Amino acid sequence: MSKKAPAPRRTHVKEAHVVMQEALLFVGDAPAGAKGAQVAAHKRVAAAVGVSASMLYKWREPAERGSGHANPLERVAKLIAATGDDRIVDWLAQQAGGHFVRDESAENEPRLGRDANALVKEFGLLIAEVVGAAEDDRITPDESQALRAKWNGLRKRTEAFVRACEKGSYGPAA
Repeated sequence: MSKKAPAPRRTHVKEAHVVMQEALLFVGDAPAGAKGAQVAAHKRVAAAVGVSASMLYKWREPAERGSGHANPLERVAKLIAATGDDRIVDWLAQQAGGHFVRDESAENEPRLGRDANALVKEFGLLIAEVVGAAEDDRITPDESQALRAKWNGLRKRTEAFVRACEKGSYGPAA
């Protein structure tokens, strides 16, 4: 019996029009198949952002097939590229209840054992830091900032690890 071919790697980055399509497909409480509810939800979204419902539908298509204009996600990406300023992304992330942290690029040749162990060790150190900060039943603003900085660092390194996994860096040699 021959060995099964490995599954193709998937990237986590979607095209802007696909993100718009998915967001609009599942907007509000409208189930994916309920056309009437989706139309009403799309009209509410269009009114909230000050565009026509037809413009929303155009944003769901690649620019060359839609209105010929970049959708808002593509325009923001161009603005970030033009300014080189991450504060735009961080502001958007905060509006969605999160934080933006730039990914770290891999500095060393990927080695699964070393990289996985380093990630687990760093996570353990963060847990110890949380326990230490909470020992007196309160977290000070300085402790909060230190935890945020360490958490953001761990998120960067975890993202770099997962991206290396997605690229096949830890798989068998081809």
